[in-house]
Amino acid sequence: MEQLTLPVISECVVAYDLDKQQHLTIGPYLGELAGFKQGTSISVQDFWLQLVHPADLERVNASYQQITINNSLDISYRLVHGNTGETRYISERRNMYYDGATGSRIVMSIINEHTGDASLSVAGQTEEDALKREQFLLSLINSQTNFLIRLDNKGHFTFVNRRYCQVFGYCSEELLGQHFSINTAPEDMERCQRAFERCLAQPGELITLIRSKLDKTGARHPSEWEFIAVTNQNGEVTEIQGVGQDISQRVEMEEQAAQAATRLENFIESVTDGFFIVDKDWRFIRTNPAFEELMHTGRHNIIGGVLWDVFPFFVNTEFESAYRKAAENLQTVHFSTYFTPLKKWLRSTIYASTDGLTVFIRDITTQRTTEEELNRARRNLESLINNIDDLIWSIDTSGCYIYTNNAFKNNLEKATGQRPADGQKVSYYGYPGAIAEQWKGYYARAFNGDRFDVVNNAIDPESGNDVYYEINFSPIFNDEGLIAGVGCFAHDITQRLEYENEIILQNERLKQIANLSSHELRRPVASMLGLLSLIDLNRFDNPENEQTIRYLVDVGKEIDKVIRLIVDNTFTDKLV
Repeated sequence: MEQLTLPVISECVVAYDLDKQQHLTIGPYLGELAGFKQGTSISVQDFWLQLVHPADLERVNASYQQITINNSLDISYRLVHGNTGETRYISERRNMYYDGATGSRIVMSIINEHTGDASLSVAGQTEEDALKREQFLLSLINSQTNFLIRLDNKGHFTFVNRRYCQVFGYCSEELLGQHFSINTAPEDMERCQRAFERCLAQPGELITLIRSKLDKTGARHPSEWEFIAVTNQNGEVTEIQGVGQDISQRVEMEEQAAQAATRLENFIESVTDGFFIVDKDWRFIRTNPAFEELMHTGRHNIIGGVLWDVFPFFVNTEFESAYRKAAENLQTVHFSTYFTPLKKWLRSTIYASTDGLTVFIRDITTQRTTEEELNRARRNLESLINNIDDLIWSIDTSGCYIYTNNAFKNNLEKATGQRPADGQKVSYYGYPGAIAEQWKGYYARAFNGDRFDVVNNAIDPESGNDVYYEINFSPIFNDEGLIAGVGCFAHDITQRLEYENEIILQNERLKQIANLSSHELRRPVASMLGLLSLIDLNRFDNPENEQTIRYLVDVGKEIDKVIRLIVDNTFTDKLV
């Protein structure tokens, strides 16, 4: 019940909540009237009866027992002052009603002290006291946040409180005398009429009703009501009293909750993971189509059944262990396993509560197969990379190795005495400062986006011979297109360079041979051809032939000398 602002009156008001067994209002005049000290806490319901004069106690107590809801009692009696023991003459009006906000039964007493005979009735009170009492009751009614209305036995308004007028936009003059249909939603009219007739037929019965009331603009206000018939001394219904409250906010919240429940339902039904809920007795209370498809059965075969009975192949498996662990410890459990009965890889997440388990199951067979294939391909690739002589490594933007193959590790360990590891900072230990700066420049160039090749010369620490590597530097880009590292590939080209040098020497020899052929060999060959033309072929015994033949022999020797020189230049490294 709300804290009330009481009008300044000489009488004392006491209000008591019968259901909560607590006082709601105790007027300040009560202490002076009954002899209580200031600040005394009163917790006993019938403390007032302890002060009633013994001669009047039985009559007052009997009268109190007869009061009913929505009826009032007027009684006069004597009171014995708690401090002085003097007799005070009291007039009391006691009412009992329902508080619309809490639904509690409230007893309210308005107590006045007067002089005179104890048999003096309330009718003898002054007109001023009656007016003050009426003002208080009106203040109490209008301070309510609930709707308070009264209808006559024809359904016409005889009273509406201020709250009702404020919410629905009417003034009391516009409603009093009008039928309750004036602002009843058309679709609720039949139900309201039935409730009204039931109140008339069954006095004393509390009738509840939820309906939409229309304000003056036609806007709807969902409201919840309690109606009860008010009867006279002959038990005849004189009015219907209603206490209501605006439940627009509650209806809106219920609608939002219903929408949220619908969205959750749609999510559960459409989610691709298998989903089910079991209560604390392991009985299924919810499943979704994905779970039913995974288990090759319908919902009608699952709901209401015990998990271990519906799916006995879960017993004595990792699933049973995980489910029982989650239930016993009220913890969330995640695990993946190959489930032989279904021949599938399954990933399960279990959420536990005191009411049971909520479980998600995902078929990860395809994913697991793909992962195994990728791992196998990765192992094969690493095996290939680690069994070649080329050096392969990469570094990230912080200068740490991302990946290094065995050839690179072995080569660097042989050169510096340190074996690099993935994640380790690049070290230039063992290299002269100029070479270290040269390599830093290579990396910086690649981090700027350049892709390039260099030839690097080094000394083999074992043989002491020159070794040459052709090194490729390439930037590595992440998914956002940003450079995240540099990949390097070094190939030993020492033998290739040796072959290239040999080819160069061979070409020089061929050039020398061509020069010898074109100069040293052409001359004696020309001499030989000229001498052959001088031989007398008709008279072979011609004395001049002898001299010519001698010249031919000398030319032949000269040709032989040149041929030997060509041979020497072909099969030796020495060029003439």
